[in-house]
Amino acid sequence: METAIKYHSELSSTHKFTFLKNYYPPFEPDGSVVKIWLMGMNTGNTTKDFSGFNHTASIYGDPTLVDGTIDLGIHDGNNVKSIARRMNRPTSDFENLEWLQVPDHADFQVATVTTGLSIFVRFRMKAIADQNSIAATIFQKIDDSTPNNGYMLQVLSDGRLLFVIKDGGTTTAKYAAVGSIVTDTVYDVFLTYTVSGSVLHIYINGVDKSLSNFVGTVTWQDILTNHDLFLFKRGHNSEERGCVYGDFYDFKYYKDRIVTQTEVTHHQTNKWTISDIAFGEVMITNYWATLWAGGAPPGGPSFTSASFTSTSFTV
Repeated sequence: METAIKYHSELSSTHKFTFLKNYYPPFEPDGSVVKIWLMGMNTGNTTKDFSGFNHTASIYGDPTLVDGTIDLGIHDGNNVKSIARRMNRPTSDFENLEWLQVPDHADFQVATVTTGLSIFVRFRMKAIADQNSIAATIFQKIDDSTPNNGYMLQVLSDGRLLFVIKDGGTTTAKYAAVGSIVTDTVYDVFLTYTVSGSVLHIYINGVDKSLSNFVGTVTWQDILTNHDLFLFKRGHNSEERGCVYGDFYDFKYYKDRIVTQTEVTHHQTNKWTISDIAFGEVMITNYWATLWAGGAPPGGPSFTSASFTSTSFTV
């Protein structure tokens, strides 16, 4: 067995708690419709599902952590504002062998959806060329071996973003305009699917994009017996195809919740949630920082030299 310890000294962050603003709890995780929430904050063998449904993802290959460059409102020092997991870099011994994989579950199958679904993904492409004749695939999942049900998001080599849903044997595939995605740019993408009418939406950085019907053949993974969710790779293949060289930040799956333009705008504004919360005021569970602003909280110190008297706590 081979093991490794990695220390990313350049990825330090700080935050000053000045007690001058309030923090509010977000919608996610709600313990109901958000069935998966994966973040690109760690390396190792697995990454935690923050939804609370324990859909832990396996990490394949040897990805590394990098400066995410975008400001998420939780670090305010002159340092790293966010972190991302870089996968399939050309300098890796595991180029095109790095992806995330979540075991199949009814929580995130198209076949179990009643009204529709929404998916949020944040990523940065370092290349958009096809890999072994298949477009770079941000994620793909099939529910069965035909397949009759599945979903997929791809970045085509001309920069189009292609969203595919197959529900009960019917395929709906739409893409945004040429050049919608370019390299070295962080994108916040919301995707929605409404069962009634088979309606798709693609929101890129908060904007509901005009979509066109996909012209071509939708191709799923080669080996149809594996129904896991794959991220940064086109499913289970006999050879590595459609792998993504880029940075993974976030993936959230909302079951039977079709987010609105207003909710997308909220998320684009605060970077964390569809709740109407200002930037920098989203309450982050288990968050801590290494730098305190100093001074006392509003109202003065909680204890003074007179506090520890015999009558101090009688009221």
